[in-house]
Amino acid sequence: MNQEFRLSSLFTASFFKWLAIGVITTGVLTFFITSPVFVKPMYRSEAIIYVPLTLFTQQFDQHGIGFGSNVEIDGHIQILRSTQLLDSLIKQFDLTKQWNIDPSDEVSRSKLYQKISSRVEITKTRYSSVSVSVRDYEPELAAAMANAIVRLGDVIKEEILLENRLNAYRFARELYEQKQSEILAIEESFGKLTDERDSQAPGTESFRQRTLYEAELWELTDRKSQYEKLRKSLETPLPRSYVVSLAIANHTPAWPARLPIVTGVIMLYIVVALFIQILRKDAQNR
Repeated sequence: MNQEFRLSSLFTASFFKWLAIGVITTGVLTFFITSPVFVKPMYRSEAIIYVPLTLFTQQFDQHGIGFGSNVEIDGHIQILRSTQLLDSLIKQFDLTKQWNIDPSDEVSRSKLYQKISSRVEITKTRYSSVSVSVRDYEPELAAAMANAIVRLGDVIKEEILLENRLNAYRFARELYEQKQSEILAIEESFGKLTDERDSQAPGTESFRQRTLYEAELWELTDRKSQYEKLRKSLETPLPRSYVVSLAIANHTPAWPARLPIVTGVIMLYIVVALFIQILRKDAQNR
């Protein structure tokens, strides 16, 4: 009974009236303050990609539709977040001029990287795809930057792996040419041995040379196959990312999130109003 009396005396009709007026006023003011009149909105564009298998031979085995493993996905994300890609992005969109930042010293360049990174979000989704999201005050620029990041990621990835691919090709070529020279030497030796015994039945040495020669031919064939495979692979560009969804200009503001902000401010106002009402009633009862 006392508790009901205390609650009824605390939450009076007058209190609810002023609370309702305060909620409406707070909501309207917050919604107005967060409008484009006072806060310049930012727009978000997103591109969705799947990372392909890096090795062309694996792509060939899967008829050109192989998807990368978690390791390859994580590696591709690191490329998309790299400073090398950021440098390409800065150059392509002339961000130093657009944001009026002079990257001549390390501090300014670091601030430039931080500003770009704060607007770019690259994450792996629950479906093992990669989301490339960009926020900017211009919807078209946000979409263009997101699509550029996808394209530059493939370009940089190919540049990074090119040297290793060339080294593997050169090594396979050296092995193949070395085996060719060894077989030529065996053929010369085998020819001399045949000339010396052309009128005699083949002996043990002749049989040994022939067996060795056949084994070396098999080895040469195998090395030639590896060499040709690497040569063809080198002539073929690395598989590009599977673009599931290109980024398009989104004209609905992503920031500030006006409705959540208004809701949060109203909830805060109600809590503060209740707290003040409790303190006021306690002071009156003393």
